Amino acid sequence: MQHFLLETPVDVSETLNLISRAKHTYVKFLSANDLGLTGSHQRGIYLSRDCWPFFLDAPGPAGENLERLMNIDWGDGRRTPAMFKWYGASKKEYRITQTTALFRHREERSLGALFLLLDASDTHGELLGRILESDDDIEQVLNFLGITPAETAQTLNFDLNERLLPECEKYLLETGGSFPDTADISRRSQRVFEELYGDSGFENPDRALLSLIEIEYTLFRSIERQVYEPLLNKAFGRIEDLLVVSLEINNRRKSRAGLALENHLKYLFERLRVPHIAQGKTEDQRRPDFIFPGQEAYDDPQFPSERLFFLGAKTTCKDRWRQVLNEADRIPVKYLCTLQQGFSTAQLGEMHAAGVIPVIPAAYHSHCKEADRAQLMTVSQFIDRVLEKNGTTPDLFAP
Repeated sequence: MQHFLLETPVDVSETLNLISRAKHTYVKFLSANDLGLTGSHQRGIYLSRDCWPFFLDAPGPAGENLERLMNIDWGDGRRTPAMFKWYGASKKEYRITQTTALFRHREERSLGALFLLLDASDTHGELLGRILESDDDIEQVLNFLGITPAETAQTLNFDLNERLLPECEKYLLETGGSFPDTADISRRSQRVFEELYGDSGFENPDRALLSLIEIEYTLFRSIERQVYEPLLNKAFGRIEDLLVVSLEINNRRKSRAGLALENHLKYLFERLRVPHIAQGKTEDQRRPDFIFPGQEAYDDPQFPSERLFFLGAKTTCKDRWRQVLNEADRIPVKYLCTLQQGFSTAQLGEMHAAGVIPVIPAAYHSHCKEADRAQLMTVSQFIDRVLEKNGTTPDLFAP
């Protein structure tokens, strides 16, 4: 008997087509709590408060519990009942319950997988559920949506942060209708961050990193709308012309998602005066994301190896974490910063055995089982460890 819905692999192309036609799309990484791995009496997939349109006519009322039984098509020929619940009398949260059997004996493997819930107009009230486990599949979906892992756990309507709209309008005027490159958008995001938070924004590097990514997302989407939405009313003379624009949009989204994490880590290291080099050079002309305290120290055989640090940056790393193993031979322990939300005990065990320590924003640690969190490190903890061994650089980057 099959106990899990992913015995038949998800067709990513079909999933992208479904997303393009869905009235509502909810996307999140499955956490230990979602999969019943925390011992909590609450069972089922937690949903954010903006998910109510999937099963209610209005947001769940305070002081009242609601539930609705619906069917979910999982894309492999299986359709299962699921209970959507609003706990308004207690925790004021939404969950999908009666999902335990879907993950039985596969909970660990599913931790950190990407869960999609789709409300399509042509499914006669039935919802669509998809779960993606590989980095390639996850990144295809995130790139198609134009988001990073930090922008999940929500129903996607792509409303922009109203607080940032004045800055978006100002930036649009400065661009003159042309699309800035990714590095320019990152730099502008950093300027906005400083204007909003000042020096106090750097007191919590974990929160700062997520704020920077949110600001960049808002700026990017506002420019994207300004540049490309007028083309929606254009009659393309050839299919090839339409495909060129579509490819351009997709490539820009991929570029932003892939570089945002690295750009903002570099910025934080500079502002906090953490000695480092980005894209330095190691054995066989390899170019790791970050080496601490710098290139000269790495190249000096007399420099103590215990003071050298390596940090890779990958938005997701369910499969790709092994890519960092051979990027700096002098440094046996590799740190890997990621926006991946949720690591299984087995994956953390493999990473630990290989000398890889995940560095993830503090807000995401709760997605793992409590017993596994000791194997994770926050961004702040990593910075403190580097500074403990090497101190700070001269005040070159202070404003």
